Amino acid sequence: MKKIVIILSLISIVAVITGCSQDEFLNVENRNSLNAENFWQNQNDAESGIFSVYSSLQFTGVLGGTSVTNFALLSEASRTGNIGFSAETLEIDNAIINSANPRIFNMWEDLYRVVFRANQVIKNVPGIEMDETAKREILGEAYFLRGLAMFWLGTTFNQGDVPLPLTPAASVEESRLSISPKAQVFEQIFSDLQLAQNNLRDRLNWTGEGQEGRATWGAVTAILGKVYLYEENFSRAREEFLKVINSNEYSLTANIEDNFTEAGEFNSESIFEVQFFANLENNGNFGDGEGSQPNESTLRGTSWVRGNGGFGAVFATHFISALYRNEVIDPNLPINQAPVTVYDDESNPSEEARKFSTRSEASIAYEGDGSLFYGQSTREGFIRVVSRAQIKKNTHYFENREPRNSGINERIIRLADVYLMYAEAVLREQGDAGITEALTYINQVRQRSGLITLEALFEGVGTPPILRNTFPDLTDAEILALVPDVHPSLMIERQDLTADNIIIHLFNKERPAEFAWEGRGILWHDLRRRPDGGANRIRELGEIRYTTTTLNVQPFELLEEFVDNTMQDFRDRKVNFTEDDYFFPIPAQEILQNPNINN
Repeated sequence: MKKIVIILSLISIVAVITGCSQDEFLNVENRNSLNAENFWQNQNDAESGIFSVYSSLQFTGVLGGTSVTNFALLSEASRTGNIGFSAETLEIDNAIINSANPRIFNMWEDLYRVVFRANQVIKNVPGIEMDETAKREILGEAYFLRGLAMFWLGTTFNQGDVPLPLTPAASVEESRLSISPKAQVFEQIFSDLQLAQNNLRDRLNWTGEGQEGRATWGAVTAILGKVYLYEENFSRAREEFLKVINSNEYSLTANIEDNFTEAGEFNSESIFEVQFFANLENNGNFGDGEGSQPNESTLRGTSWVRGNGGFGAVFATHFISALYRNEVIDPNLPINQAPVTVYDDESNPSEEARKFSTRSEASIAYEGDGSLFYGQSTREGFIRVVSRAQIKKNTHYFENREPRNSGINERIIRLADVYLMYAEAVLREQGDAGITEALTYINQVRQRSGLITLEALFEGVGTPPILRNTFPDLTDAEILALVPDVHPSLMIERQDLTADNIIIHLFNKERPAEFAWEGRGILWHDLRRRPDGGANRIRELGEIRYTTTTLNVQPFELLEEFVDNTMQDFRDRKVNFTEDDYFFPIPAQEILQNPNINN
């Protein structure tokens, strides 16, 4: 349930009066037109201004529309589904990205629209006579949103060297800025987030005002920690994450799926989320006159799902499907002791012992797992896709059809992310001395989903769970005799519990399983910042040839010569991908329009 619906008539904060002759109006001010001179008058104007910044987070190039596929496709969890859906989608998936790709320009343009609107607030709100606490907090929100948008720009384009507008441009010429070096861009991001943290120091939530979704001290502090982590200042990252943890404002949800549904919005785990609305008849939350447009809703569900109302632009990879199916659950945890309802068909339920982690069940539907997926059992009528899995996160799989426009909010950062980033920061700062502290938080995330502790996992597992579930009537020895060529990526061998090994586990398994298809490219950025290099990881995964046996599926009904390609992830991307591909180029349209871009 959405907590606030704010209807605004603000079409554009900087709209210019046009179409009015001097003879008709003489010196009479037109109060129906809005511009920077006559708009910023009172507290209502200040609130409308900050809401317009939030609204821009829904834009196509930020978190709405086609942006949902861009970062998903460059992670290890996704590959192109319906390639006829978009030529530029296929280009991104294959890592053959040129500056003329319209997706690239959409992201660039829309992120700078967020910055522009935040700059309007930062410039004009200080001069308004209004409640000083409200003024301080609104400015804190503006600094946060500008810092967040610049962080996304600096981690997405041109290795971080991007224009840095700090005042609202009054003309087209003023908007044509030269590039600022990454160091200057990130210095400003830190400054903005620190100002926001101070301004929002007393704003722990908006529950009392019924305005959940606005930035809080916790949201700013969590993002500030993430920026420090990305810049490898592990000590400062650890400090900021610990502030969030020790605030006791947040806790992991008992049911991980609450983080991916409309009913679970603004739960105890959510730190910052962007709101979307399915009801386009009303303007919706933080609307700025764009409320009747599709950017009030998210297209994630229709982009993920093949059939059932979806377009299938993104499929789950073999890697992520096998990763989920190979997780080792702990039968002694209470969450695993209750039986699971499964269906041979939609009208024939029965109960079985749990086989898969709850984050697996919340993330994917897998052919034959007995779950209900859009009103049908996965044991019959399941639409087969490349990896035999379909994405559940941020979809309405529990209904009969995926709606064209979805109101499920996008969680930008949640407590599980803070826990795992805190553990990483501790390990990368302290090495083996930080293992005990790091395991405390890693295990909380794992055990919430019913998994064994990391210490137990590192002791090794004789037979991978994905094979045990494939051959439930055989002993481990019989299974390994039957399938002697199990790929090493599926084997869970004993390894030493060292800081280096835990960090690799976080990047290879824990974070992909926890955050696949979430936020604004969480896994894409994780690949880019891997200690051992993200391009190497893509090539490594691209060499794995999966088999129908190790994936617990029936043989593919395809032409013989195509089977080999189908059972391999990143067949083209592994050839093209380099570390440079973790940044997009400056869009060609910007280069053509802005003569200062190369100065």
